[in-house]
Amino acid sequence: MSHLLGAGDCVESLRRDVIDLQGALVEVFSRTGPVRFRSWKFPDKESCDLDLVQLLEQYDYVEGEEEFNQHSHVVLLELVIDRLLLLLQSFNAYTEQMLGGPRAGDCGTAGGSVCVGLVVKRYWSNLIQFSSQQRQQRMSSACRTEPSSSSSSSSTHADPRISSSTSQRSAPPSSPSHGLHTSPPPRQCRSVSCQTLDSALVPCDACAGAQATLQDSAHAVASLCQALGLSCSLWNFLQAVEETLQLGRLSACDLALWAREQQRDLGRIQEHVTHVLEKEEKHRRDEELKTLQEEMGRGAAALEVKISELKGESELQRETRQGLEREVRRLRLEEVRWKETEEKKRNLELELSDTQKLLDKERAKYHSTQRQHEATALKQQALLERVDALVQQCEDAQSRLEECEDEKAELTDTLAHTTQERNTLQERLSQQESDFLSLKEGREQQRVRLRELEECVSGLTEDLQQAEERERILVAFPELNRQHTTPQSTGDVLCDMEQQLKVNSIRIRVLEQENASLNKTLERLKHTRTLTPSQQSAGDQTPCPASGSSEVYRRESAKEKQIRSSPSFSAIQHQTLRLSRVQDAEETYMKLRQTVLARSAGLTRRRK
Repeated sequence: MSHLLGAGDCVESLRRDVIDLQGALVEVFSRTGPVRFRSWKFPDKESCDLDLVQLLEQYDYVEGEEEFNQHSHVVLLELVIDRLLLLLQSFNAYTEQMLGGPRAGDCGTAGGSVCVGLVVKRYWSNLIQFSSQQRQQRMSSACRTEPSSSSSSSSTHADPRISSSTSQRSAPPSSPSHGLHTSPPPRQCRSVSCQTLDSALVPCDACAGAQATLQDSAHAVASLCQALGLSCSLWNFLQAVEETLQLGRLSACDLALWAREQQRDLGRIQEHVTHVLEKEEKHRRDEELKTLQEEMGRGAAALEVKISELKGESELQRETRQGLEREVRRLRLEEVRWKETEEKKRNLELELSDTQKLLDKERAKYHSTQRQHEATALKQQALLERVDALVQQCEDAQSRLEECEDEKAELTDTLAHTTQERNTLQERLSQQESDFLSLKEGREQQRVRLRELEECVSGLTEDLQQAEERERILVAFPELNRQHTTPQSTGDVLCDMEQQLKVNSIRIRVLEQENASLNKTLERLKHTRTLTPSQQSAGDQTPCPASGSSEVYRRESAKEKQIRSSPSFSAIQHQTLRLSRVQDAEETYMKLRQTVLARSAGLTRRRK
């Protein structure tokens, strides 16, 4: 609930509660009269005398003032408690009036209990006592036979404004204790005319006239207060009476409150009149004092004229005396000055002798200092020359330093560039090393493969040589291979023709090789024939090699004719088909060798 403290809605709700409770109190006071108890919120004041209009105006909600709003919330909550307690006290007073006992906190008593617990207990005790009395009266009225029972019961519920003697006749007084039983009613009862609650609502002409007179006097008092600029407590009451009630309907409490407020205003007027009279008396005294002051002023003016004349004379005497005093002081000062001058003269003579001695000493010092100064000047000149030389050297060194700094900057740039290039080359070198390692591994693999291929090629070369030898032998001596002497047909003419074409190509190649060898042999024979005449001229004893070669040629030609004319020559077709595979192997070897050479050349270029 702490977040609701000081909220505008809560403050406004508490203000409405205070106003409603005050309206209920006014209604209760119209029946009971003013009930005077000390305020629970303000113990130094009475509850019925609190100016709630001023309090509500003072403790209102203000936008932006959180602390003040919280304080107003607390004060309004305490005012609600104060009004509730006063309402309970007024209920208690009304109950005691109905019981016929003395009213608590009446106008005669100044003060009363402000303890909430005691007030509640007292009200509860009176309420129980009142209910017990009503029950006994109902029981007694049932036993009565006289018609006066109705009047006695009506007198029990009479208005509280009836006198205490009438109430005591109609109902027995209650005991001071809080017991539930009371004494029995008297035996003889009689009807008494009185103003009841129903008849209290009918206006009375006499009351209306008296209240109209009071209203006129109250308006006169209020107008007088307004004219005098005084605060009027009766004005708000008159406005409330004119808005809520008509003349003749005001209760005794309202009239008492009216009289009290009017008495307050009259007291203010009396105080104001007393204050005005005091001001007039003070003004009269001030006038008398002013007259006396004027007379005293005129006497004082005459005395001042005389005093001014005497002051002029005394001023002349004072000036004369001051002149003489100044002359005396001047002479005394001159005497003192003459003595001081004599003393100074003696002191100056002594100082002069001392100064002369010091002058001689200083002159000697001056000569020595002058000689030292000349030597110092020579040294200074030498130092200046040395300084000039040093300055020149410094400038040269500065220029060299600048050149060195420029060179340093260039070298720094070069170093940075070289470092960058070195890093780049280092990266490239590392990359090339990795590439070299990979290429080296590839080269080793290629070497292994090349070695394998060389072995394969050497094997194929040997097979080729053997096949060529076998081919040559088979071509020369077809009768050695009598297997498959007749070619087999596949049944497909086109395939057989292709096979025959291949066989013919192989045969042509073999014959071309034979022709080439025969051409070489023929050339050798021709060469030997050209050399024969020269050999014959050298001597007839030397055998002729040409005859041997021609004999060999004839022998080979005969063999060839024999081979060609032999019936087994057709077997060459089958043998050449087998040799075509060897030719395909040779072509494959050549292609592999060219590929290996190209790769090795590429690796060499990469390494470079």
